[in-house]
Amino acid sequence: MSDDDEPMAHDGQAILYDYLKHLTTLCLFSLGGVAALADKVSGRQEILVVMAMVVIGLAAFSSFIASGMIVDARYTRQPIKPHFDRYRHAAPLLLSVGLGMFMYLFFGSLRT
Repeated sequence: MSDDDEPMAHDGQAILYDYLKHLTTLCLFSLGGVAALADKVSGRQEILVVMAMVVIGLAAFSSFIASGMIVDARYTRQPIKPHFDRYRHAAPLLLSVGLGMFMYLFFGSLRT
């Protein structure tokens, strides 16, 4: 039996790093999509679009900082800093809120 046949033991930090890396990419693509569709929303709602972009930007920032904390912990061979979980949980929450805000504004502008 070769090593390829055995299930690989997954390292939790590596999985979290990949998750946060993909989440950062998703946030950046979402920012691009919101920016591309922002001209469809008009009137007083433009400020709300900017707010949605700020929230999505904060999600990208949070996931990027959290992935950097994992890299730092691996490099220095120290445990991950205690406030890591705040960033890890805040990133998908902020992305969901930001995209929800924009979808509400975008679909509301289609009705009028």
